[in-house]
This record gives sequence, C-alpha cells and structure tokens, in this order.
Amino acid sequence: SKAFLQVPPANIQTMFMRMQELPVKAGTEIIKQGDDGDYYYIIKQGKCKVTRNSRTGAALTLATITVGDAFGEEALLSDAKRNANVIMETSGSLMRLSKDDFNALLKEPMLSWLTEEEAEAMVNDGAATWIDVRLESEHKDSGIKGSINIPLITLRIKAASLDPKKKYIVYCDSGRRSSAAAFLLSERGIDAYCLKGGIVERTGN
Repeated sequence: SKAFLQVPPANIQTMFMRMQELPVKAGTEIIKQGDDGDYYYIIKQGKCKVTRNSRTGAALTLATITVGDAFGEEALLSDAKRNANVIMETSGSLMRLSKDDFNALLKEPMLSWLTEEEAEAMVNDGAATWIDVRLESEHKDSGIKGSINIPLITLRIKAASLDPKKKYIVYCDSGRRSSAAAFLLSERGIDAYCLKGGIVERTGN
C-alpha cells in the first residue's frame, strides 16, 4: 500500500507482528452492516464482495475486492456502525488487526489535519480541491461552494475518477466521516487532508 509509506517503519513492524491470519471459506460473512467495528482486514488470498442492504432488504453489490485490498477501516475511523456487508466470494485467507492496534499504529500517522484557514489558503491558491463526503442531501443543504460531493459509501468506487496528481481536502460535519475518507484515499496513493472539526466549526456555520 502506498499509504504505508507515511507510517513509521517501527509501526509497520509492530502491525505485522500483531496481525492475525484468518482462513475463510467462500460465502463467509466477514462484516455485517449495522455491526460495531472491531477489525481492519487485508486480503491475503481470495476475493470478497462488498454489498449494502437497500430499504427493501435487497443486497446491492458495491464492489469486488481482491488480494492486497483492505477493508473495515471506515467504522474504526468514524466510530460508526458498519455501513456495508463484506462476504467472501471465494475461499481464501485474511489478515486482521484489532481496532485498538489499528488506531495506535495506522490511524494517526496516515491522517493529516488542516485548520479552516490552512485549507482555504490551499484551495484559493489552486493547490487543492474540496470533497464533501456527506450524503447528497447534506451537501445540497450546507456544502462548501466549489466542493465536489462523493459520499463516503461510494468513495471506494469513485476514487479512481480522482486525479492522483492533485491534492484534496475532505470534509463532513464533524471530521469523523472525512477521516475515514482521507484514509481510504491515502491507501490509493491520493494526497488527501481532513478539515479539522468539520464544517460545524467553520466560521459562520
């Protein structure tokens, strides 16, 4: 992962020592929508399907992930419930890291926070673009002018449409969803920053 270049080597070494290998069979549900976050996973062997339950109860497929891909970070970073299901499409093997170890070893080194003044200076200079990772309805109601809206739940799919040569400042209402978004983008080699405190703490909001 390109993002691990930001993590101190000692943290990486400790992470590998603390990871547990988990053999899994096809059809096993690794993460269930609505559950609390407990582990961060990296696929060592096999392929997984990411789905989300619709209001009618039908499962909508969001993505297919495979060897080297990671998942499970959103709930750990945002302290929210799991927002999707992850099911093994094939038998394989996963490496998992506990929430406490994830937060201590990976979360802080991989997140870069900006104050409102620092963020606005970068955007005004043309050095960065705002990304609102809230829902479309929230963005329409109180989005920052000039920002693009990519809800956190769709970010894995839409991250490929972003320019890896550009810098992005992600925001939400409190900073929780944006920290998960910045982590996801950093994993994909995209230079991403978080707005400290979210837009709730912006002047005039």
